[in-house]
Amino acid sequence: MSGFKRVLFVFPETRYPSGQPPLGIASLSAVLRRMPGVEPFLCDMSFQRNPFGELSGMLASTRPDLVCITVLTPQLGAALESVAVIRRDAPGAFLAIGGPHATVLPEETLTATGADLVYAGEGETAFPLILGGTDPSAIPGSCVLKDGRPARTPGLLLVDDLDALPEPDRGLFDMERYFRSWYSMDRVDPGLKGTSVMATRGCPFTCTFCQPTLSEIFGARLRKRSPSPIVDELESLVSSYGITAFMFEDSTFILDKAWVHEICDEMTARGLRLKWCCNVRADLLDEDLLSHMKDAGLAKINMGVESASQRVLDDIYSKGITVQGVVRALEMARRMGVRVQGYFMLGAPGETLGEMQRTVEFAASHPFDDALFDITTPFPHTELWNRTRHLVTKDYTDFDCFHRCVYDLDGIGPGRVERLKKQAFWRFYLHPSRIFRTIATALGPGNLRRTLLKARRV
Repeated sequence: MSGFKRVLFVFPETRYPSGQPPLGIASLSAVLRRMPGVEPFLCDMSFQRNPFGELSGMLASTRPDLVCITVLTPQLGAALESVAVIRRDAPGAFLAIGGPHATVLPEETLTATGADLVYAGEGETAFPLILGGTDPSAIPGSCVLKDGRPARTPGLLLVDDLDALPEPDRGLFDMERYFRSWYSMDRVDPGLKGTSVMATRGCPFTCTFCQPTLSEIFGARLRKRSPSPIVDELESLVSSYGITAFMFEDSTFILDKAWVHEICDEMTARGLRLKWCCNVRADLLDEDLLSHMKDAGLAKINMGVESASQRVLDDIYSKGITVQGVVRALEMARRMGVRVQGYFMLGAPGETLGEMQRTVEFAASHPFDDALFDITTPFPHTELWNRTRHLVTKDYTDFDCFHRCVYDLDGIGPGRVERLKKQAFWRFYLHPSRIFRTIATALGPGNLRRTLLKARRV
């Protein structure tokens, strides 16, 4: 094991490239760069016309002794094809698989891929141990073959002090391509140059479409970076890349309001003049917090609405918010001049066609600036999966919340949900209240590429 010196990371995103580089890989690479003699490489398939040909070429040029693939469930098909290329072109390389899909389904992933190791958990602690010569089977969270059968080592290694991690190694990526593809704040200003930042890990809420899977990946408690290192990273991004905007990708960024106030104070004290956005829950937003964030550069919030039916929010999603609370938060943001994007889902088991249509009408008729409509997809080990897996008619490789309904719903065929999802997009963006801004944003200078990337998800 101690012979691993050349590590190739593979990011198998072949369908939906975006402007957000995978920061998990960037963090692992930064940790490995601290180890003498270890050199990380990356095959990022996001923008490749021939991704598997690119992988084959990189295997030849880098000659890795360790190949690591990170897998989200929708990327499983591309990951399996990547494994075939690796085994063909680099048969002597040790193959490790990680990421959310591997973490919640380690035995299945090991069997499906034939990998040498599937790792469930955060790799920043585990991979230095592996490269240092520790037997993987002795590391909590590892899954390897023993006597021909998958054997998982109990436990979960988590990074307790996020401040101890180095800044993500964005130099591993073609960041200019990511900047050109970043559309998180297009409705604020298409000319912004931005990227993603992560300040926390974990989520304490119990939404059925995320939990308990998130807790299996990140643990049950929310871990936060300190404000000063977060702003250090932002200053580094300004000096290295000249960013003018960023997004906190954290799903529960405003849970600890005192901590958010500290971050805002730190950004203001250092004179950072960046525009930014973050994800919020409607029930956590208040005027004092929103005002302070705006003073520190906040220009947009992304709000998980999911449904305009209180019954669906309560009985199916266990979301813990109210439709009235969403309207209150939306109106508050609009009064303060902060743009709002809504996240919506359509097609949950037990949701009626009328409830789906009301959600589409709610999104279109309320003053949201942006909207993202997903088809409800029960990712493995979530409560939604546990309740409804008997209704799933597709394989994991077919999971695609942008285009495909994986359920066989009573009286509502998959095609009906898929068509409604497309109609929702056009109903929203061609609504009389926003059609002219939609056209201006889509066709603005340098923005056609981003518009086409967005269109892949319609």
